[in-house]
Amino acid sequence: MGEIQAENGSVIADVIASQGRVVTVPVGISMWPMLKNRKDHIVIEKVDRPLKKYDVPMYRRPGLQNKYVLHRIIKVKKNGGYVICGDNLWKKEYDITDEEIVGVLKGFFKGEKYIDCELNKGYHCYVYVWRFLYPLRACLLWGKMQFGRVKRKLTGRKEQGKK
Repeated sequence: MGEIQAENGSVIADVIASQGRVVTVPVGISMWPMLKNRKDHIVIEKVDRPLKKYDVPMYRRPGLQNKYVLHRIIKVKKNGGYVICGDNLWKKEYDITDEEIVGVLKGFFKGEKYIDCELNKGYHCYVYVWRFLYPLRACLLWGKMQFGRVKRKLTGRKEQGKK
């Protein structure tokens, strides 16, 4: 997700800290197919419990003060850090800490339908199936990236030859 500002111009973390929650629109494709870029609405709440595997925290990337990321926890480390990965990504992020987390996904709207991340059984099914398929998805996404690199190199060489 890119930088997101609340409607009143304040930064999302400030709104969550003062009001306990924020509703906003996700930007980017890292959580596809669960969340659609600039279409769905997400409800982010203040963290009031220890985070667990498969929670979806919103956090700041180190060094980027107002840039927020919304990805899924795939492992809780013994030292308290998290291994996190977007549903549409294959690269994992390591050692995300509680200090970087500003909130957690409580639920989201698909049109008029609200999906609660704690109570919706269909959501829980999606999470387990999607994580089970991670090795296959990682291979496909990696292959797609490699194909794109080769294609860019070949296209770049053809364009240089035409000049």
